[in-house]
Amino acid sequence: RGGGCFLNGKRLNSNEAQDDKIHKIEGIKLNEALINVGFPAVKDSTLRASSRAVAALATKVRGLRMIASASQVMAWVAQGKLSAYISWDLNAWDVAAGMVIVEESGGKVSDFDGNRADVSSRDLIVTCNEGCENSFGLKDEIISILKENDCFEY
Repeated sequence: RGGGCFLNGKRLNSNEAQDDKIHKIEGIKLNEALINVGFPAVKDSTLRASSRAVAALATKVRGLRMIASASQVMAWVAQGKLSAYISWDLNAWDVAAGMVIVEESGGKVSDFDGNRADVSSRDLIVTCNEGCENSFGLKDEIISILKENDCFEY
């Protein structure tokens, strides 16, 4: 930790726009956001919560994705290929590598209360780095929408 994150020898920073990125992260607004929503593998209650999240976010964001590999998706947030990642009922082995990548690239991994998450946190919101103009605003908007639609109740 503390040495940064590199991809193919180049420092990874979730705030730096590159030509090959899906969109430029700096100044991202909710209606421009590309968000990955994780679906839990087992529990019906968390599946209902994540389904409510998809319904609540679908018309408010640029696009939603549902890719199952938590650490892979977190790496894409770190690269700026995704604006955010939301998931329920994760385990330490799902997120440990991704958390290091996101944090070393300057991103933020939060629990559903908006606090810094750790590997024991089961529910996560991952956003681009602190230097990103609206990264924390994006997280706060997502949390607000999820709360309004009972997406934390399971």
